This record gives sequence, C-alpha cells and structure tokens, in this order.
Amino acid sequence: MRRLAAIALLALSAPVAWAQEPPSREPGALPAADPAACTRFDWSLLREQAWFSAAGLPRVEAGGTLPAAMPAAILVLKPQAEVAPPFAPSREPTPGSYGGALHLEAPLAPGAYQVTLSDRAWIDVSQDGRTTRPPTASTMRPGCPMLAKSVRFQLGTAPITLLISGAPADTIRIAVAPVE
Repeated sequence: MRRLAAIALLALSAPVAWAQEPPSREPGALPAADPAACTRFDWSLLREQAWFSAAGLPRVEAGGTLPAAMPAAILVLKPQAEVAPPFAPSREPTPGSYGGALHLEAPLAPGAYQVTLSDRAWIDVSQDGRTTRPPTASTMRPGCPMLAKSVRFQLGTAPITLLISGAPADTIRIAVAPVE
C-alpha cells in the first residue's frame, strides 16, 4: 500500500514540477512555432511573410546590396568578431553572435519604412554612414515560424545602410519596404 501511495505521489507531482520549469532547449533554438502568433504583431506583416516564403528568395552576402526588384532577401552574416561595422552600432553585439551590413539604394520618396527580420537581431539604420536613425516603432512576437520583429524608421531620400548585429545564426531573412 505504501508503495502504491509513493508511486501515485510521484505521478501526481511530476506534471507540477514540469509546469514550473519548462523543458530546456538547445542554445539558440527557437520556441515552438505558433502560426497564430504571426497575426499578433502590432501591424500586419503578411506581405513580408509572403516574401520570406517565396521560392528563389535571393541570397545577399553581408556588405552587399539588396536588389531593388525584390525588397526581401536572405542575408548571409559573418561571425560578429569578423564584422567591421561601417558605423558604430547603437548596442553592443552579443559575443558569439552574427552580423553584417546591407546597402540599399535611396528611396524614391521620404517617409516611414519598416525593416523586418525572420529572427532575433539588432537593427541599426544610417543614411549618412556615421549616425543611426532612431526607430519610430517596433513589434516583436515569439512563436511565429517566419517572422521575429519589425522596426519602423523615418527615412529621407539618401542611400541606406543597415547594420544587423547579435543574430543567433549565420543567415537571416530581411525585408525593407515602405509602411503600408
């Protein structure tokens, strides 16, 4: 009888202990995908989700230029220790992370633009090659399998340099487009 009571007690306590401490994940592993999370951003990212899902999404090496024909690409990053940023990032990159710069042609019209990433990373934007533009808004949600964050900036009509830092992997999907 004592043995049965001990087994029952262990069986009942196991789920409680597990609920207090979730199972550990591999370092850098993303949380479980939750497709509904993709609709919970502060603004719609359906356009970016479609771009990120497109077959033949171009790959651009860090330091390259985002093609004007497609406002999204897979950016191939470098280990953060190997990145020579074109301007000082506004946040110290995490050791062991990845980063790189991406260049864009000057927008045709000034206005609000958003930079969207498929994974966690820091985004800095410059149009003079020396100073960073302050973000005007940002939205992040865990659990969306294709989108992690989107940051809005007010931009003029000068060429753009994006600096991505602190990424957990050596590639990241990125989109830059006017706010809808």
